[in-house]
Amino acid sequence: MSMGKLKSKNFQKNKIMYFSRKQRYEFSITGFIAAITCLLLYALAVIFYGYKEGFAVVGAFFILYSGFSIWIFSRTGNMSYIAASLFQFFFGLYFLTHPKLSAIWSVDSKISGLILLMCVISTIWLFYLFFKKKAKWKGREVFELASVSAEPQPDGFTDRPRPAGRTDYTKSELLGFARFMSSNLVAMPYFENERVVFVPVKMDDSFSYLFRPGKFRQKRSWVAFDFQGNVTVNITRFDYLGYKEELSFDVLCENMGRLFIRFMEFYRKGEAERIIFELNEVGLGLTS
Repeated sequence: MSMGKLKSKNFQKNKIMYFSRKQRYEFSITGFIAAITCLLLYALAVIFYGYKEGFAVVGAFFILYSGFSIWIFSRTGNMSYIAASLFQFFFGLYFLTHPKLSAIWSVDSKISGLILLMCVISTIWLFYLFFKKKAKWKGREVFELASVSAEPQPDGFTDRPRPAGRTDYTKSELLGFARFMSSNLVAMPYFENERVVFVPVKMDDSFSYLFRPGKFRQKRSWVAFDFQGNVTVNITRFDYLGYKEELSFDVLCENMGRLFIRFMEFYRKGEAERIIFELNEVGLGLTS
């Protein structure tokens, strides 16, 4: 391969990574609600009862929360929530069976050793998925890609849905595409009688979605694919104001529609991994 072709190929591979970020990043405390709640319960139990009861409360909290992670997996199909559930369950079990501060990380039986081993294995698996971005909600990447060619131009926000074109797919392909998008945390599908509505979820919005999935859609943008091949886009004021400056709204909506149509084409061709590659190439951090 010539040097010119090699440079061209590398440019095409990496060109997405170098555009200027157009979204604001607003820190949200919602992702820490569970950890804060657990620490608060632990502190209260220690203050009023003692360390033994404190560790018992932490263990019970972890086990109960592992059930919530299973529920999230049932909604998304994302394997990181199975890993998180195992992590939470076995750490909770370990805290319940080692209720003394001096006994933490001790192994006093085969069962205790097995539980500790499962804690280590689930922790490694969870961290692997996390650093591979398998556990990352990718809504922010979706909005960044939609804004690539949108220039600052206040041409008027409108909250009405806009047609974004047509594309070919069967109903079974659309449902399969929906499963892929949810299991990879790209966008969450809402199934209606005549269409599937995809709502991109950002990392800092994920708890809002998880706890209130029905209400979440009302304030968030979506892309709808109906069973006749029509694609419709709706970008809400909430998400539009998430950009650092006013962008061309028409271009933004058009780009969002084209992006999802391209993703559907990748999926139909058996090249769904290109969707994840393109989103990861945006280069955002693990928690943004």
